[in-house]
Parts: sequence; C-alpha cells; structure tokens
Amino acid sequence: MGTAVLEPPAKSIPAEEAEREQGRARQAVEAVAADLIARGNLAGGEAQAVLEAQAMIAQDPELIADVDRRIAVGSTAERGIYDAFSHYRELLAGAGEYMAGRVADLDDVRNRIVARLLGVPMPGVPDSDEPYVLIARDLAPADTALLDPALVLGFVTEEGGPTSHSAILARALGVPAIVALPGAGELAEARSSRSTVPPVSSSWSRARRRRRR
Repeated sequence: MGTAVLEPPAKSIPAEEAEREQGRARQAVEAVAADLIARGNLAGGEAQAVLEAQAMIAQDPELIADVDRRIAVGSTAERGIYDAFSHYRELLAGAGEYMAGRVADLDDVRNRIVARLLGVPMPGVPDSDEPYVLIARDLAPADTALLDPALVLGFVTEEGGPTSHSAILARALGVPAIVALPGAGELAEARSSRSTVPPVSSSWSRARRRRRR
C-alpha cells in the first residue's frame, strides 16, 4: 500500500547547518499539520477526524525526535523526514492488516512534508468543470475528503483497500470507489499522476443514479 514515493536526494550537510535544517523540518511539519487540520475543518464529519489524526502523525514527538537525530548526523531536512517516516512505515506495514492499512496515511503525510521542503507541489485532484471518474495509483485521505460528489462520479485506485481511510471517506461521501484494481496506476501514470475519464460506463451511470436516490 501507499502513495507514490517522493524521495529526496541523499546528501550530507556540515554540522554547523544541522540546527537550521532541524528548524526547516519543524516548520514544514507544522505547516502540513495546519493544512490537514484546515482541510478537516472544511470537510467536517468523519473526514475531520481522519485528517486530524493525520496531523497528529506529522507532529508525533518520537517521529520528530528521530528526524532531529538524523539531521544531527548529517541528513538534510527533507532526507531526515523521508528516512524517519520510512522507518515507521516498515513498523506499520508489519503490524497486521489494520495497521498496514494506515501506511497510505503515513506516506501522504511524508510526501506533503517533503514536497514543502523541496518547494514542489503535491499531486492533487484535477480541476474539471465536467463530471468525471478519477483514476490514480492511490488517493490520499486529504484529497478524498474534499472531493465534490457532483463532479467526481467515482474513483479507481490500484492500491488501498476496503478499510483504508480513503475508501471509508468515499463511502461517507457517497462516491462509488473501486480500490486495489491491478493496472489502474499504470493507466494513470501513462496520462499523468492522476487521470480523469468521462463517465461512459453504464455501471458508473447506475451508481450515480443510486446515489441520487
């Protein structure tokens, strides 16, 4: 499971830059946590609880301490974040099916922090004035929570599962979803990181009619 990896380059910094890099890491963590909380406030309901939990992941004291330690021995802020989250990712992935289902949440938080540190945008849901079906390798809870059911008629992902937060939020929104579909990620990457297609399938049309009842 997990979202696409945003991996920063591995390079060392001199000891005198460690404090500055630790400050950069903490600022990025706080900014991402604040953004997740804001998205939760906007979405409300079950999504708010999920995104507040993600914000708590970002601010976990043990995780931050691990980041600080890695920077102190020469990592950049972005690499320290990446490596610390990777360590916790392995722990979650091996902690049983339910905890493994939270790996995507951890990956999303990591990617958002690393993206902020690198100054690159996070992939988001495409803008469209017409209804569409979203195809992606995976869909983060922070994006799922703000889907507009009037435009996003459904989504298809290669990763995730029925107990993932994105699937749970999709059900809460009434958005039909197909998860863990082999090949969906390759289709999305062939077009862009996340692709849209017109809702031509009769099954999607039926799902939309059921949702309107």
